[in-house]
Amino acid sequence: MRALSVRLNQQIAQALCDGMRITGLAEASELSRWTIRTIGLSSEDLLPSGLPAGQHLAVISQLTSELAELEESKAILEESRLTLMAAARRLGVMDDYELAALSGLQRDTVQKMTGCRRPETGVLPA
Repeated sequence: MRALSVRLNQQIAQALCDGMRITGLAEASELSRWTIRTIGLSSEDLLPSGLPAGQHLAVISQLTSELAELEESKAILEESRLTLMAAARRLGVMDDYELAALSGLQRDTVQKMTGCRRPETGVLPA
């Protein structure tokens, strides 16, 4: 995702350098005008490429849709991971530390994500 975001930002910066308007780029990229302006200001060493505006917009639209697909795919995978982690914890297959090691997350994060809390130590159930 990071590489795709970098390519999108580079394409937006090049389009700005080639004289395209911020509003058109914001619509094509589905980003705010402020974000487009920030991308343009962070890219100082560009030279005009001579590409037509239509070609810039086509590439930006394609990169935006690819990025949206990747984000959707990532969300689905994260939801599946969360479901598996919660099931493993609930069934006692793995404890918090094992889940943390397996997922690369902190133990506290695993507890928050799975919605499970350990009983307070020293407190007897009524």
